[in-house]
Amino acid sequence: MRHKCALGPDIKPIITGDLAETRFGLPEVDVVIHAAGLGHRRGVARRDWQRQNVGTAVNLARAARLVGAKRFVLISTAYVHGRVYEGLVTNTSAPAPTDEYAQSKLDAEAAVQEEFGPGVSIIRPVAVIGPGCPGNILILLKLLKRNFPLPFAGLDNKRSFIAVDDLASLTLAVTLAKTPPPVLLAAHPDAISTPGLIRALAEGLAVTPRLFPVPHPLLGLAASLLGRNGMWQSLSGNFDTDPRAALALGWKPAQTLAESLQATARYYNTTTKTP
Repeated sequence: MRHKCALGPDIKPIITGDLAETRFGLPEVDVVIHAAGLGHRRGVARRDWQRQNVGTAVNLARAARLVGAKRFVLISTAYVHGRVYEGLVTNTSAPAPTDEYAQSKLDAEAAVQEEFGPGVSIIRPVAVIGPGCPGNILILLKLLKRNFPLPFAGLDNKRSFIAVDDLASLTLAVTLAKTPPPVLLAAHPDAISTPGLIRALAEGLAVTPRLFPVPHPLLGLAASLLGRNGMWQSLSGNFDTDPRAALALGWKPAQTLAESLQATARYYNTTTKTP
């Protein structure tokens, strides 16, 4: 932990302070899982992406190696392959980061492997959904709850997601596996289109989505004029993954993707007031 906070009775906190600083150590541990990092920000300088996503990972990997940890699990991102991918993303697909966030996560993967040595496992999750999730899901929830019309009915794409609890259980499966893959995609086996995503969120909110079609080029132009190209790519493009390697570890999602999206929306509905 960076600072003291309340935890469960069976959890022993270790206060490290800022992981970007080098003045911290760890007790003897077998496994370190590094899930902290900077994301979902705009206007961040490259040096800050590198400091928070690469520097912290290297410092923690060094501390883990020095106390004799046998395994270091790094939570990276599937978007080292870009926001849009034509075809199926697999564990062996070549990385092609398209922004500083994804580049910093890819740099962290290489740096941790060099610092820690054998025993590194890299998990690349797709967009993570669940209570309080940020990003495009949060934007869509706000728009749906305010009954905004959404011009995405004409989109016919496939996007992969993973529930936060499923990511946690997959991370545990990787940690306990004798020989996990060195790089592993984390995604629900089912993909969903943007209209399907909106309908699942709307069902969780108990609202009727006001979807209507607008030509794809016009939406792309509007997104460009508003400086929202990245958001538009995530809403309109394909990013479908092959999670067979994760399933081979004996892992499986706790519920359907639609059910996880509905649960995400229900949490938002019960914790947020409509202005």
